Amino acid sequence: MTSSAIVSIIKGLLNPIPQYVLGCLPAIAIMGTSPKERFTEKFTWVLRCLGCPFTGLLYSCNVGRNEVKLCTYWLPAEFFKSKGGENQQPQQLKHRPVGIYTMSVDVKQNDYDNIVKYSKQCIARASVLDRVSSLVSTYFILIGVIAAISRTAGLNDCEDWPFIPLLLSWTILAVLNRVFSGALVVKDPSNVFKSLDAQIIMEPGNESYRKHKKTSVFFVFIFSALYPWISVFLAIYTPPVGYYCRSQYLTLICSIWSFNSVLAYISHLIKENDVEGNSYIHIWFCFCGFVIALLLFVLALFTNNMRWWSIFHEQHCKITCS
Repeated sequence: MTSSAIVSIIKGLLNPIPQYVLGCLPAIAIMGTSPKERFTEKFTWVLRCLGCPFTGLLYSCNVGRNEVKLCTYWLPAEFFKSKGGENQQPQQLKHRPVGIYTMSVDVKQNDYDNIVKYSKQCIARASVLDRVSSLVSTYFILIGVIAAISRTAGLNDCEDWPFIPLLLSWTILAVLNRVFSGALVVKDPSNVFKSLDAQIIMEPGNESYRKHKKTSVFFVFIFSALYPWISVFLAIYTPPVGYYCRSQYLTLICSIWSFNSVLAYISHLIKENDVEGNSYIHIWFCFCGFVIALLLFVLALFTNNMRWWSIFHEQHCKITCS
């Protein structure tokens, strides 16, 4: 590599990253919010949600706004018992009562007031600043999405290539949930609920409720697995039109997301006894999140340095929009 090439790369690294790219960072943080106490646990959960969209979307779109449900989502199966029939003792649950296996807390149990009390200890309300900053993140993502769509019609100069916001636009669901719900689980329920003398007794919902949950979880899975591919479709029809290096680069990211969403959905169907699920799958998702972060960082650098696509040694990669 020549000295002029090194200088060119350094100058490229010094170029400011577009605002619509930086605006996506809070959305990623919101999607990966975790009540765990250690920084490493919080960080790995962000990586997991970045590596597997289904994980973050399941919590944002399926749990709801009920404070008790928001807290019990983070509890392992050992905290729960299933309500039996008449004259039957509650049975220990071997899986978490979330998602398609969602159950409701039995309001008639003796410790219900304590359950509500402990749930309130774990919950905090999002501040006005927190909600406004979330809306700002949504604004930048939407602007980036609009710009990405406009590229296909040739309405703007393509020196800015705003497909990162389009790639991450699925996080808007979590951001809007933060804005309108405002409830945050800030303390680890596993630590708070240790003070509860008895286990939480859950009761299954009626058949209609269970069907609703199965349907909603399935749609979350379909959305998390297929929606990101819109970015590949738009990239194909962005000048230079065709399935070239940019589209192929996005395909790599979307393939990781789709595969991991399928894997997470299957793991959910098999039943999980804690929020991380299978330890090997959890490690894989976190590793993929790290890989995705690197790929997005490189894509952000290429955003303002279109000529760098020429390193792929493909003729069409050297062409910018005219």
